[in-house]
Amino acid sequence: MDLEIYPLRIFLKVMKLKSFSEAARQLNVTQPTVSQQIGKLEAKLEKKLFERVGHEIIPTALAKQLLGYAEQLSSIAEDCENFLLDEKSTLRGEVRYAMPESCQWTPHFKNIMKQISTYEGIQFKIGILPTDGVARGIIEGVYDFGFVVGERLHPELTFEKFSDEPYGLVGRSEKLFKPLEEKRFEDLRLVTFPGWELFFTTWCRAHGIFEKIQRATPVPAVHIGTLAGAIHAVQEGAGVAVLPLQCVPKELKEFKLKSVGASNPIYVTKRVGDKLSRRTELVLDLLKKSKKDLG
Repeated sequence: MDLEIYPLRIFLKVMKLKSFSEAARQLNVTQPTVSQQIGKLEAKLEKKLFERVGHEIIPTALAKQLLGYAEQLSSIAEDCENFLLDEKSTLRGEVRYAMPESCQWTPHFKNIMKQISTYEGIQFKIGILPTDGVARGIIEGVYDFGFVVGERLHPELTFEKFSDEPYGLVGRSEKLFKPLEEKRFEDLRLVTFPGWELFFTTWCRAHGIFEKIQRATPVPAVHIGTLAGAIHAVQEGAGVAVLPLQCVPKELKEFKLKSVGASNPIYVTKRVGDKLSRRTELVLDLLKKSKKDLG
């Protein structure tokens, strides 16, 4: 049997005042509401709690037995509510984290943006930086945690795997991939952006051509200061770039862009020994839950 707290609280007020109408007045509800909630309790118990004698209501033996349990449950519920209110009041202040620009295209980022308005007491400081900048910001105390592409061994940081990010060498036309197919790596027309080296070298290692690419040292055809700008350049045919594939899903699906793919792990990182605030842990848990729910 599931007993709700609200009917029990109404029951306690009626027991104290011996009046449905006075209980309704003090609880700021209607008298039919009081009668309805007492009726719900009686239906669960399958017995009467009050008898009417003239204008008076008389508690039954069952009501007297229920009284002690109702008082205990109501007290526990009140303590719980006070605890939750205290906990809610601690969810105030700033949550600071950083991530590479590519993370803005993930469903996890979009999901937490939808939920931000529900945490009215929290201010968000979200840095958009290349992986090296994320790590540096955490070490310097600018951010509480961050997301980085690939695990880095660093004595001041801990790493926990978050997801695998699919990425690939992306281009608009077959012609742009010919230097790759013909092993003329120096002729690749590269479009680059802040933090591109990590994506590019990891992709080259995954395809077993890292040393050859190093020897060829292709010169970037276009370097743009943002990932978004690099994506536009690739879409317009300026060259090829190693991009997170979640950034161009529609173009790949419609075959407007071609990709030679791989994947790269994304890690959550924070300083060794740091204890995150409860509000920061909450946001991080939301991101992890989003990862689990959305894949």
